[in-house]
Amino acid sequence: MADQREVILNYVKYHGPVLPVQISKHVNTSILFASAMLSELVSNKNLKISHASIGGSPLYYLSGQEELMDSKLSASLSGREKEIYNLLKSKKVLKENDLEPWQRIAVKSITDFSRLINVKAEDNVENFWKYHLVNDEEAKQIISELMKDTYNKQQQVQEIVSNLKNEELIVQNKIQQAEQGIQTKNENQLETKPQEIRQILTKPEIKFEQKQLAENTKVKREVKKIDSNFYNEVINFMKNNKVEILKEEIVKKNKEFDFVVSINSSFGKLRYLVKAKNKALINDADVSIAFSEGQLKKIPVILLTNGRINKKAALLIEQKMQGQLILKNI
Repeated sequence: MADQREVILNYVKYHGPVLPVQISKHVNTSILFASAMLSELVSNKNLKISHASIGGSPLYYLSGQEELMDSKLSASLSGREKEIYNLLKSKKVLKENDLEPWQRIAVKSITDFSRLINVKAEDNVENFWKYHLVNDEEAKQIISELMKDTYNKQQQVQEIVSNLKNEELIVQNKIQQAEQGIQTKNENQLETKPQEIRQILTKPEIKFEQKQLAENTKVKREVKKIDSNFYNEVINFMKNNKVEILKEEIVKKNKEFDFVVSINSSFGKLRYLVKAKNKALINDADVSIAFSEGQLKKIPVILLTNGRINKKAALLIEQKMQGQLILKNI
């Protein structure tokens, strides 16, 4: 056995990443026995094994042969996995928040080629995906540029909001001054009414911007209020419904949590993926992401939310999910 293991390691060293069928032919044994020896070498950390497979079999390779593994294994990718692989390879680093829903699912599934990097920015944690052959120093530089672009955009938004607020104050001051001036005049000499002056000074565009500012301020207050207790609400909801939590993960602080749970039923214990989302309105993209993650984990999904669901998302659950996704309100 020891001799055969050495033979296998030498073969992989010379030929690069291999499939069990190649080893079975080389050492003249069955595929089952070859697979067992390869698995033993992986357990002893002499070899690495891929997550993806070619024709149902993973690739076995030595440390340092990642580039050879990449060229062989990527050729077997297809569909959206191939699309996200090509995008990641060309961009080198992808910011998760900039990806479309299907891309976020796909990049998590190509674990042989993608590496997750968490970057803390102020009170938030940003997720980035690095192409596995990109070194850490280069990835760090790319992430710094991406973070800089995000910061500049935020600064531009803040400047726009600040300018709108200044315009609002200017308009209000002009109205107040005009009304005060009118009040000091004799009514017989008054040619323009305060209401007409207000209409002249307040343009429709500025009114609209004032309204939008008020709405945005209102939304921000509501979100802040929801965020404070959302995790506790989810935990209490599960306790009250006698749901056993097997595993939990923070996807986005105060916004989204994933749980693998066990629920008692007349058929015994059933396992579910519970996706808890702190969001005012659940749309079809939220539903599609939750459903896709359940499909990857091969368990049904419960989408738990404190918000409402739009008509398109509700129709998607009813017509396409076929009982594999359940929506629950806290």
